[in-house]
Amino acid sequence: MRPVIGHRIALLWGAMILTSKQGVRDLNKLIQVCLDGELGYRTAARNVSSSKLRTILVDYAIRRSQFAQQLRAEVEHQGGSAQDSGSVAASLHRGWITLASSVSHGDARAIVAACETGEEAARASYEGVLSSGISGNTRSLIKIQWKAIERAQQEMQHLKNQISAGQHPEKD
Repeated sequence: MRPVIGHRIALLWGAMILTSKQGVRDLNKLIQVCLDGELGYRTAARNVSSSKLRTILVDYAIRRSQFAQQLRAEVEHQGGSAQDSGSVAASLHRGWITLASSVSHGDARAIVAACETGEEAARASYEGVLSSGISGNTRSLIKIQWKAIERAQQEMQHLKNQISAGQHPEKD
């Protein structure tokens, strides 16, 4: 009987390690998403002429940096090593923002639309991790950040619509 109990404990321990490793991988994925968002917003802010819009974009960059810091702390709490750089896909997205701003001569609507697209991708990444079975305090942290990203996407959509209607901060 002892070997069976020992075997069950070993199986449970192995499952916990596997779950923890997957959790760390998921958190590192979200760290990349946040770093990508931070760099994307900073790139967008550099390419708009309106100081009001620039301030909004820089504020979102700072929030993404804070999210990444929170996620890094959670990775370390789980005994893992945290990511410290963004992804190749994000580099391409930031390149697209730069290209869009060059082609559109800093067209605020096009830049905000690119930010909205970035938020859609971030939201999908967060939803994927939330549906993976992550639990406890980690889940709570991710859900809070996910809701903030969802609000950011809505704000980008709202800004884009206001700019299209000639009503928003592209004009100081």
